[in-house]
Amino acid sequence: MNLFKALGNDLSYKDILQLDASFSVAHVNYDKSPIFGEIDGRNLAKGSRKNSLSSEEKIDDVIGCINSFDGTEKDLKKDDQISLWKNYWIEYINAFDKLIDSLPSSIVTIYVGRQAIEIGFKYLLLITGKTKMTHDLGELSNMFLTECNINDSYMDGVDVFCERFCEYIEGGNVEYFRYPEYKKNTYFAGNCLDIGWLSYNFALIILKLLHFADLDTEA
Repeated sequence: MNLFKALGNDLSYKDILQLDASFSVAHVNYDKSPIFGEIDGRNLAKGSRKNSLSSEEKIDDVIGCINSFDGTEKDLKKDDQISLWKNYWIEYINAFDKLIDSLPSSIVTIYVGRQAIEIGFKYLLLITGKTKMTHDLGELSNMFLTECNINDSYMDGVDVFCERFCEYIEGGNVEYFRYPEYKKNTYFAGNCLDIGWLSYNFALIILKLLHFADLDTEA
């Protein structure tokens, strides 16, 4: 099998799972973090994954505080919250960019692009102090244009495209590219979609949002 070679040429279904990887507190031993880095520059203790543990009993023996951290943070300062959303957004944009090149016709590519647009709208709304608990791109685009008082001509059509996309491609199912089946016995029917065409328009929306956020060069 040729899958997951980047993780090692001898990876096999017979290999034993390293159960400590499912506990947040164990990860601090390896001085690792997602590619967008840490919020406040905290340096974690270095360690070796060679010592990864494969049984829950061994984990409890070695790490007495295994349940002390669940991987989440509460009550972030506003600046840190905005920074986290910005970095998360840029990482999705970078992933979408690479997928356009490596998987130009994949539903995964367009899902990541859609997610990048949603995160972008929510990041920009967060800066204004407004939030909206929805995944609907039409609703988010309208709220963004209203709250940010957008009058620039380069934003023309963004709300219309998002509204029509949600209505006439997703059919109101925000899970459209995430799952093959949705509510009330409704199934994915995008077998004739031109993913490259959608990616082109998604990329334009992202570029417009990046320009508005003054992040053209950073992304």
